[in-house]
Amino acid sequence: MFQSALTLAPLRVSFVGGGTDFKSYYSKYGGIAVSTAIKKYVYVHIKRHDPLFQEKYRISYSTVEHCQTKDEIKNLIVKSSLDILGIDEPLQISVSSDLPSNSGLGSSSSFTVALLLGLHSIRGEQVSASQLATEACEVEINQMKSPIGKQDQYAAAFGGFNCYEFLEDDSIRIEPINISKKLTDQIFNNSIIIWTGKAREANIILRDQEERIHDNLINLHEIKNIANKFKLEINRSESDVNKLGKLLGESWELKKKLSPLISDGALEKIIIQLRSLNSIGSKLLGAGGGGFIFSMFQEITPQTKNQLKNLTYFSPEIDYIGARVVSVN
Repeated sequence: MFQSALTLAPLRVSFVGGGTDFKSYYSKYGGIAVSTAIKKYVYVHIKRHDPLFQEKYRISYSTVEHCQTKDEIKNLIVKSSLDILGIDEPLQISVSSDLPSNSGLGSSSSFTVALLLGLHSIRGEQVSASQLATEACEVEINQMKSPIGKQDQYAAAFGGFNCYEFLEDDSIRIEPINISKKLTDQIFNNSIIIWTGKAREANIILRDQEERIHDNLINLHEIKNIANKFKLEINRSESDVNKLGKLLGESWELKKKLSPLISDGALEKIIIQLRSLNSIGSKLLGAGGGGFIFSMFQEITPQTKNQLKNLTYFSPEIDYIGARVVSVN
């Protein structure tokens, strides 16, 4: 038993396959997604709350909640996580992140995974990445009824650059993408993640997308087909980054058809600008509607950077570790 725990879980970049990780799709057809955890994190600090405080729970995120009972907690990730672990004791929970929430990098799942890890940690419990991901899916999908898929929870828990296969029996096969340092550098040193300046409520877009799944079967089948091609191409000994970029762009064109809420003129304007700078493939990350755009280049030169100076961006790095405990006391 510990008095406090500090944990973190990485955010992620999903390259291809988004939409096929919805249960309404993969339970019939199987799904696949290729994604990487990145060195940007959600942090959760949990401390046992002294009874001298007036409230039983103090929860700090974009707002601060002071609650006497679990039923009063408005943050459903916190409430549901406490419920599934059977925790009912005074706690102070603080959340922070390297990047804005509601931005397409899987932050809600990273928060859920880091929170569950912290709750296990203060009880002195060891927990595997697989258990964390399973519990996070239980919180977000089953308890909260969020209209989301299953890839983000696993990316946050396991870390690394992986292909996730979602099988009809609800199990998941995780296959690491083992590529050379040369190819890793070629991809990630010449890729950028651009902030669109606009956060959005993902659940609205995802619910609309989920409701349209049966009308979008042809598009989803093709998205899955592209994800399989991406997996095969990136695992080739002489992988062609231009082919990877092309597949990324093709997947984005299909994804836009899943819901009219996914893209708009402002977002397309940024992608058109990137294309004019010789981007070999771009896509909006996450549910759509705003957040971050991922873009691959054959090479990012000083001239390219100069032409990108009107955009806010960073270069991603792979996180190979996944969720972890920073400290316990």
